[in-house]
Amino acid sequence: MNTDLKQHLIALAHHYNTPDFIASDPVQFPHRYTQKQDIEISAFVTAWISWGNRKQIIKTADHIDHNIFRHKPHAYLMSGEWRTYRDDNRCFYRTCRHNDFHALMNRLYNIYNEYGDLENAVVTTMDTLRVSGDTAATAAAALSTLFSGVNGIADAHKGSPCKRLWFFLRWMVRRDGIVDLGIWHQLSPQELIIPLDTHVFQTAREMGITSRRSADMKTAVEITSFFRAIFPDDPTLGDFALFGLGVSKN
Repeated sequence: MNTDLKQHLIALAHHYNTPDFIASDPVQFPHRYTQKQDIEISAFVTAWISWGNRKQIIKTADHIDHNIFRHKPHAYLMSGEWRTYRDDNRCFYRTCRHNDFHALMNRLYNIYNEYGDLENAVVTTMDTLRVSGDTAATAAAALSTLFSGVNGIADAHKGSPCKRLWFFLRWMVRRDGIVDLGIWHQLSPQELIIPLDTHVFQTAREMGITSRRSADMKTAVEITSFFRAIFPDDPTLGDFALFGLGVSKN
């Protein structure tokens, strides 16, 4: 690896991985909470809508937090108030309808009743996938299985990079205490894959980190492997370098 490029990427990662990053990023919403279940629910729903224009994502996430959750995500989930959206076909966010939000909340409700929290659900599902012989039993594959069929949840077994699922997982698992919340301790940051955002993909190609043309899981793994050589214990720290640089250029 080119030494200058390596040092440049290290500098970029630390330049963007700062508390100042939070205020302009969707990660600001789970940062509003201290209880594990509140953080998980806020983070997962925020990640679910994290595609498209960044300002619109933040506007919609703020609406969910303030007007739907009323700043109590877990209490809202367990109250069952979301059931009123069951037959509501109005637009919720982009291609997602209110009944899609209902489906998401229904799945979360069942998960919290069965497992207590989303971390236990993911770890248990990963174990089940491994026992079944699934060679790609990642945390994203576990989430993909748990929320299979819900609009907006990518299928990890069809080559999708699962960008939004890996966003959520980065928030939950990375634990340097700066931007990401790091409240999950049964998974290691070493297991994470970089969320293949458009900015990340384009910047990685421009810098020669990947020459692949498709923003798929193979590309996400290739970029992550590149950063594993720089940050062996925390490869998705490299996400800040590529994403931050891509957003700044735009």
